Amino acid sequence: MMLIKKTYFMGGRVDSHWDYEPLRPMQYYQHRVDFLKRTRRENLILYERILTSDARVETTAELNRAWARNRRKIVEQALGTFVLFPPIPCEEIEDLAFVAPPNVKRPRVYIKLGIKEGAVIGELCLELFTDTCPRTCHLFLELLDGDTLGHGYINTCFYRKVPKLYWSGGDVIYNNGFGCYAQRGRVIPIGAENYHFPHSMAGLLSMRVTMDDEMCGIFNITFKPLPQLDLRNVVFGRVVRPSTTYTTMSQMGNALSSRPIIELLSSRRKEAGRWIFGQPNTRLASRSSSFLRKLLLS
Repeated sequence: MMLIKKTYFMGGRVDSHWDYEPLRPMQYYQHRVDFLKRTRRENLILYERILTSDARVETTAELNRAWARNRRKIVEQALGTFVLFPPIPCEEIEDLAFVAPPNVKRPRVYIKLGIKEGAVIGELCLELFTDTCPRTCHLFLELLDGDTLGHGYINTCFYRKVPKLYWSGGDVIYNNGFGCYAQRGRVIPIGAENYHFPHSMAGLLSMRVTMDDEMCGIFNITFKPLPQLDLRNVVFGRVVRPSTTYTTMSQMGNALSSRPIIELLSSRRKEAGRWIFGQPNTRLASRSSSFLRKLLLS
């Protein structure tokens, strides 16, 4: 190397011609060989898949069946009434007295009903008249959420179900209509707040008032106008209709039997941007066990 540099600096010429072609780098050559093998292997796999895979094109019979199905669907839709803009479902309120006043937003709660140890019937949406009956609505919400003593509507049943007339439920003490609940901190239950609304339409939510002017938390859901309940029950809410669950309820039940047993499975309501879920009634189980214990000892 030093000899080549010395000759170059002295003005000489250096002949860099090779007499024979040098060998190509083994690393590059081996890489090309590996790439060729991998390509051949992938081609063989692809060739086998082409030979063994089924055709993805649908058969003529399948296309004929699909066309017959689509043609039948087109004919059925053509027979119906064409609606360019489907109507927005409106709430059913036969008596305009139950429409919320302007600038008043009434709270709504959702309760899920179901047959005991059976299927779920559905969910009801209830609107509460807190602007007219605040104390009654507060009692209903307290039992719907469950108080800290174990009382609550969840897991209680509708003990009276008269088809196309009304349902009664909400006994958090004995679950049979003979109990009476007093709010925490009170010795006796609250009295009837007012009789502002009549039972003038279907789908009303009213709380029963006893002969001693006490409201024990037992409520009714009506399926028709019931003027005979005026001045006896306090109307404090309504069922938001149309509702398939409400329609199903109106056809169920028997005035002379408690079967089938319909329970309140769960409840939920929104307050201050968050959902509040009802707690189950834990006092009914303790009362039933103590009753059975006394019955066995006697």
